[in-house]
Amino acid sequence: MYTPSAPLSRRRFLQLVAATAAPLALAACVAPAPSGGGAAPAPAGEKVAVRYIAMDYDSRMQADTQEVIDAFNASQDKIEAALEVVRWADGANVIRTQMSAGQPPDIFNQGGGQLLEYHAADEVEALNDLMGEDFLANFWKSGIDAMSVDGKLYGMPYFLDPRGLYYRSDLFEEQGLKAPETWADVREAAKALHNPPNMYGFGVGVGGPSGSSDYWWYAWVGAIGGGNNLSKWGENGKSLVGNEAGIRAVQFLADLVLTDQTTNPSPVNTGRDEDLQPLFLAGQLAMLETGSWMPTIILNDAPDLKFELAPLPVAEAGMAHANVFWPDAVLMAKQSQHKPEAAELLKFMFSKENRLKFAKQRGVIPERVDVGQDPAYLDPADPISKYNAIFVKELENAHNVFETPWPASGEADNDEIENGLAKVFLGEATAEEAMTEAAAIIDERHGV
Repeated sequence: MYTPSAPLSRRRFLQLVAATAAPLALAACVAPAPSGGGAAPAPAGEKVAVRYIAMDYDSRMQADTQEVIDAFNASQDKIEAALEVVRWADGANVIRTQMSAGQPPDIFNQGGGQLLEYHAADEVEALNDLMGEDFLANFWKSGIDAMSVDGKLYGMPYFLDPRGLYYRSDLFEEQGLKAPETWADVREAAKALHNPPNMYGFGVGVGGPSGSSDYWWYAWVGAIGGGNNLSKWGENGKSLVGNEAGIRAVQFLADLVLTDQTTNPSPVNTGRDEDLQPLFLAGQLAMLETGSWMPTIILNDAPDLKFELAPLPVAEAGMAHANVFWPDAVLMAKQSQHKPEAAELLKFMFSKENRLKFAKQRGVIPERVDVGQDPAYLDPADPISKYNAIFVKELENAHNVFETPWPASGEADNDEIENGLAKVFLGEATAEEAMTEAAAIIDERHGV
């Protein structure tokens, strides 16, 4: 659960719209619908219009989501829902611009970290009463907690994606290596299998645009272990990235990149989706930490690749494994004039039937407990099912990486971690120097 200590004023939030000319250009491209903001109630006998803005996760997002919207419209005669799908790169600016014009969508899709910004600016509606506790009881507690602020739910969890370590099972068997459980296991296996350029031992990247801080998080939770507090923030709001666990985590990555030299080339210029996943699919990477979507990609794009899945490795044997997730959300605009109707659309979108279909379409881990337990989702005949079962279990205790007491500067704080990693990988600073400096910059930004 979030407990922000530094609210972002609505004025400051809307100033972000005017910071560049781009949002204004986007506003001209996305005409506000009459259902948003200050729209008048629909005349008696007419359908109430509600509008949903979704992000373009993949090439099928428009068609698949439109199918759900069409089914909702056909299921009843009181509400007419309309869909817009926009690029992730444009989404936040489109929504902010429409909010500033008083014509936001009734519901919209954004990242979990952005939920904090919208809440701090008082631009999103609490959903507990609108959705109903009986309905919300169907969802993983970790997902609901990740979308809550001070006990109130402000977004429906969407695209939960716990992580794991994928490894080439055929190569491990050939070398007599056991499945990697600890950092020592990872280093041993990487040394045994690293044979560039044909094979790289372990994947690391901080160059984005995807996965920029992922590999720090994997090492961070591995240094702390499951069953412990995985937050990167102390109770006083100070950054913990420069503490013993933070330095130890970065040192592990430095050992792989610099001491052992068993990773892919140039981690500072490497992205997860753009570089590391294709390298694994091409059979040139022995181990890769990435998300729950990967088995579906492997079976579609590289069906002959021999692989297995292990939990994120821990620093020492005997430590419990931990996990993290980067949840997205569907939120309701506080300016919406049709909140009960928008809630009905949300309930339809997040029904068991629709979330099961969505999870099967994309190989993602469902937000609903009953979907994760459904035989249709865990079909023994489906080769993906055994991996899904592992990730569903991981959701019970996964840590939400967007948790922060400083919602207005989450992205900037994250940048300091990435900058620290880059300095270490480039040999410009030790792990201790880089992360101590990163923590100091973060704390200075927040005045703590």
